Amino acid sequence: MDPDLGWLSADGCYYRSATDFVATPALEAMEATPGVAGSWYERKCIGISGSGAVVWRPDAVMGAVVPPSPEVMAQRAVSQLVLPAPILGVSPNVDVVQMVGVPVWLWISGGWGPVSATAAVPGVSVTATARPVSVLWDFGAGGQVRCAGPGRAFRPGVDDPAAGSECSIAFAHSSAGQPGGRFPVTVTVTWQVGWAGAGQTGEAAGLTSQTVASVAVGESQGLVLPGARR
Repeated sequence: MDPDLGWLSADGCYYRSATDFVATPALEAMEATPGVAGSWYERKCIGISGSGAVVWRPDAVMGAVVPPSPEVMAQRAVSQLVLPAPILGVSPNVDVVQMVGVPVWLWISGGWGPVSATAAVPGVSVTATARPVSVLWDFGAGGQVRCAGPGRAFRPGVDDPAAGSECSIAFAHSSAGQPGGRFPVTVTVTWQVGWAGAGQTGEAAGLTSQTVASVAVGESQGLVLPGARR
């Protein structure tokens, strides 16, 4: 591959993708083959005067000559990313009936960290990397809380359970009357995706991963007796 000319083909000419070229309808009709996938390429034939031109060629023919662009390889790399489902950490545990007004600590105990995938063909290799940036805890009718990070695990004997954390929720009402007597929980992690390769870098559309669960929330009832001291 010549950095100035492109990729050498069997016809003795150099080709590279004409990424910024937009053909007129008339040129498209004259050069392109209807029903055949193809692209536009810059062509330069050494020693032939006036050989520099932009030409249309079928993708099936040029795929063996000009590797896909870094942007195309980035799309392939992103499509190969396998994001882990978030593993939930909750205190008190989701199997315990939560109490109205008492902070519930929330955190991601697993599935939080960068994930990468690489797409490569001869001459071009691009790696896409997804990084988790935020998490949304959606309890349906029980409310929502969005956290900028994975949250902090509750440490028995160290943390004050009544104080809550930077990622916690205090339910305003019980889950009585909800299906199964529980609030559904959908935890969605948002991932930021970037790519690098072939001397270029870029950003791709964000991705998400999810885990679902449910939680029961009850209310403690106070009992006031006549003559009882408060």
